[in-house]
Amino acid sequence: MMAVDERTDDGGQNIIAAGTRRSEPLVALTPRMEESMTSARTLTAITGSLMLTVLALAAGDVAAQATKSLAGTWALVSAISTDASGKKTPTFGDNPKGELILTADGRYMIVITRADLPKFTANSRDKGTTEENKAVVQGSIAHFGKIVVNEADKTLTFQVEAATYPNWNGMSQKRSFTFSSDELRYHVPAASAGGKADVVWRRVK
Repeated sequence: MMAVDERTDDGGQNIIAAGTRRSEPLVALTPRMEESMTSARTLTAITGSLMLTVLALAAGDVAAQATKSLAGTWALVSAISTDASGKKTPTFGDNPKGELILTADGRYMIVITRADLPKFTANSRDKGTTEENKAVVQGSIAHFGKIVVNEADKTLTFQVEAATYPNWNGMSQKRSFTFSSDELRYHVPAASAGGKADVVWRRVK
């Protein structure tokens, strides 16, 4: 577009000459127009903020509902470990004992033990032999904290506050899961004893 130059002749009339770019706005904004534009921008910002809030609340409602659907007491059915070679073994031996408690407000507690843990000969927890202590450490695990259920990507995240395996203290342990009314299954990508693990729980009625 050709630039123009606007000048005034002796009679006070505007003269527009080719070759000069016009810098003044074509339409001057009145205070009322500026106020309307400001209001429109403010309304747009408020609307966007409200939409984000609604979406966040909706996501929170879905997570809360998913947590409530899992709330209750679960008994251990099986825990199977898979090592790097693909070999599968019962993580806590045959017929392991375990319980998982989930609360509607997002708390959890897990305890799993072998069915054949040895009794301490000295009848004192702090006077176990090397073999007894080793058997108990390798044959049991417990931890508790908060749980986050993501229904969208089907994951559980245990936010561990304390565990008998202290390397998990303060860590988040994420598990993919499947769930029916009476059965909960989840996959452990990095098990406490190495390899991977798959754990199955049945709801206690």
